[in-house]
Amino acid sequence: MFKKGIELVIEIKNLNKTFKNHGKEVFALKDLNLKIESKDFVCLLGPSGCGKTTLLRLIGGLEKGDNGEILEDGKLVTEPSNERGFVFQQYSLFPWLTVLDNVIFGLSLGKSSKEENIRRAKTYLKSVGLKNTENLYPHELSGGMKQRVAIVRSLVNKPKTLLMDEPFSALDIQNRHNLQDELVRIWQKTERTIIFVTHDVDEAVFLSDHIVLMGKNHGHIKEIYNNKLPRPRNKNSKEFLAIQNHITELLEG
Repeated sequence: MFKKGIELVIEIKNLNKTFKNHGKEVFALKDLNLKIESKDFVCLLGPSGCGKTTLLRLIGGLEKGDNGEILEDGKLVTEPSNERGFVFQQYSLFPWLTVLDNVIFGLSLGKSSKEENIRRAKTYLKSVGLKNTENLYPHELSGGMKQRVAIVRSLVNKPKTLLMDEPFSALDIQNRHNLQDELVRIWQKTERTIIFVTHDVDEAVFLSDHIVLMGKNHGHIKEIYNNKLPRPRNKNSKEFLAIQNHITELLEG
């Protein structure tokens, strides 16, 4: 995946992570190595239990590996950072706060003025079609709208890398496809690095530049597929379906 002369954001070296299962030590990740370039859209793809979410949490600094290293811009990742934004499967919005207050919650801990925080939040909300939702509460929003708010809340902090853990899996098909389109647009506009966890081959092919295929045994990388399909991508095209079938065969092989 890594090309000479391209800026690295994340580098993972010989990473191991174990957990206890009925008193026995089981590998979630074993001797894992991976390099991710700046502004890349990378999907971690594989079946349930293959270590995708564990790897994402380790990259985010939410958990620690048993040994090995995760480097961000050459510096060891040891804890969460504003350089890494997280979007989870569940929306994790504060139900007692309005949309606007949910978005600026993290910004209020910084040095910017409240007026600047509100201006920035409104700009991002407008960019994802949520201009008139600022004073609504989470229970008044659809699932797709809640997830848009969660994405905006991560983006307003201007992280270098956005980590996304199956953020659209709980949505209906139409909302899921709409948000996939929206995410690609946001990624192209903001030039963030995105690391996206999914078990959906269709989603991985539509979204990513690189697909990291993970095997279930010991959480290892089976293969990295460089997705050169031109954008915008048509899910019904012959080329898209051919790549989808190829990735499925690689996962099952």
